[in-house]
Amino acid sequence: MENVSKALEDVIQVILDSPDYQTCISLKKQMSENKEITELIEKIKILQKKYIRSEYDSSVKKELDSYQKQLDDIPIYHIYSESLERVNWMIDTVKESMNDYFSSLLEL
Repeated sequence: MENVSKALEDVIQVILDSPDYQTCISLKKQMSENKEITELIEKIKILQKKYIRSEYDSSVKKELDSYQKQLDDIPIYHIYSESLERVNWMIDTVKESMNDYFSSLLEL
């Protein structure tokens, strides 16, 4: 079991050391200090809740999309979003590989 824990820690460390993860951490800190970005993110969170509560009202969706576009058009957020997508892809790949491995292992 110790070997499995060590191997898993190694995989996690590869992700943590990746340029994409490091970019996410750095940009997230910068964005947290940017009032425009933090306000847009807060508005989007509120509108997302409102959209769901409204049972997917198209006018709320339109407003939500407008704020999301504003956020996406900010270069630092755009880079962060792309890096985060790649980090999530790495995590999903590891999860899928582990699921496939254990599924094949348990199929007797």
